[in-house]
Amino acid sequence: MPGISEAFRLVRISLMLAVAATLSGCASLTTLYFHPQEVWLQTPDRFDIDYEDVWLTADDGTELHAWLLKPEPTIEQAKVILYLHGNAENISTHSRSVFWLVEEGYTVLALDYRGFGASQGRPILPDVLMDAKAGASWLRGAYPDHSLVVLGQSMGAALAVNFVADYGRDYDVSQLILEAPFAGFRSVAREMLQRTVVGTIVSPLVYLIPSDWDPKDRAPNIHIPVMQLHSPMDPIVPLSEGEVLFEALPADKRCFIASQGPHIASFRYSKFREQVADFLVRGECPQVEADTVKTESVAGFTDE
Repeated sequence: MPGISEAFRLVRISLMLAVAATLSGCASLTTLYFHPQEVWLQTPDRFDIDYEDVWLTADDGTELHAWLLKPEPTIEQAKVILYLHGNAENISTHSRSVFWLVEEGYTVLALDYRGFGASQGRPILPDVLMDAKAGASWLRGAYPDHSLVVLGQSMGAALAVNFVADYGRDYDVSQLILEAPFAGFRSVAREMLQRTVVGTIVSPLVYLIPSDWDPKDRAPNIHIPVMQLHSPMDPIVPLSEGEVLFEALPADKRCFIASQGPHIASFRYSKFREQVADFLVRGECPQVEADTVKTESVAGFTDE
């Protein structure tokens, strides 16, 4: 699963950032947060998910690739979802997280940022935000009568916050779903570094990392319903990062679910899928019960 590989990559990212920060404090450092993989490991048809390839062009001319995951016509919902994945691999592994939404009747555009999968270019901020714009623009053109929802996981959640804060009204985004987001680029790098002795020594260098796109600073500009999920057991992005971001969201629009499992694994659990599905239908948060949640097999997931 992507979360396992991200654990090792994010530790390495933090160390690389600390070294690179001694040489430059510019936005080029943000490319170290991204670990793209060009090769697809599988396609959605392996899980009986209907899909088609979509080719997009960002504002700067970068050619991007996405998968349009399509539900059965008889259960199609009047909402479409732009899915923004984590910082490693590509949509061939990450999109398993949203197959259940397709089975619920939602059309999902799973976007690969520049440099990921078949998309051209090099991932770096703020350029990657143009990729989110390209995905939203395509969905708006293809489904003009549908509501647009943005769903982001981990790094994708950070991008989703920035995108919706800056461009949500332009694309009439109606709802935002965040799983395992972090509050700031410096803070998540510092937290990673302080897990090792060497990292603790160099951790002050994180203050040279740009903070222009910290989600906590962009969150107050979001004025649509936001559902945030974060597992207290997350070994990669700590719950404390998610809590800081949540507190920065407008109080009358936000709802928080303490989920379960490792990093970006909330959708393995039927209870959390049901709560997100209810949020999509009603546009408001479901009541969270305190009973035990059990893991079960769903499309693209195992009980491991």
